[in-house]
Amino acid sequence: MPFVECARARANCASTSGPTRSLAARLWTANQAPGTVLLTAAGSALASQSGPAGRVESLGAFEDPVLERELKGVLPEPLATAVKRRMEWYGCRGAFFHNDAHYDGVLFGVWSIAGPPRDLVFPRLDCRLPARIGSIVVFDPFEPHAVLDAGAERYCRGDYEGAQANLFLGFEIALTPEVRNAFGIEPAHAHVPTLSSRIAINPETGALVTTGV
Repeated sequence: MPFVECARARANCASTSGPTRSLAARLWTANQAPGTVLLTAAGSALASQSGPAGRVESLGAFEDPVLERELKGVLPEPLATAVKRRMEWYGCRGAFFHNDAHYDGVLFGVWSIAGPPRDLVFPRLDCRLPARIGSIVVFDPFEPHAVLDAGAERYCRGDYEGAQANLFLGFEIALTPEVRNAFGIEPAHAHVPTLSSRIAINPETGALVTTGV
């Protein structure tokens, strides 16, 4: 299974749905070109992208058993069994550094469907993964991340004003025992940073804006 190890950057997350836990020690990534059914379904979302530079825009949540089967067909176990039925289209013209702590009690996945080649950047982990058409990444939503042009280290709004947008299919993975084990999610560690929706993140660099982190 194509995991990317990131255990050296330990941290916890303060969840509202359960006790504080460790952040995932791994990311999962793969590449699968979207099929005709998925591209057809994405058509209306592609046409509706009009958001500002740097901000990830929801283009509509939905449930679709056909697309659900297609998604499950490209995810390995235990991800395929744990994927939730609700999916959502997301568009962005680059994305400044942020986390998605409102996705509580799940891992988050994105499947790149359309747009120019960019990178999904995780600064705390010193990791960047391709966000090309067909790229799939599953990660901990508490982990700071951004969508940047290839090779860029910082988010600069002017670089994305009027730029072509990326379209992603977003999905959620339930934290089953098997998923927790696969991603190295453990009980909270002592003496490490704790991320939550209240921790400010520098939008240009991804640095955590809090004393002692």
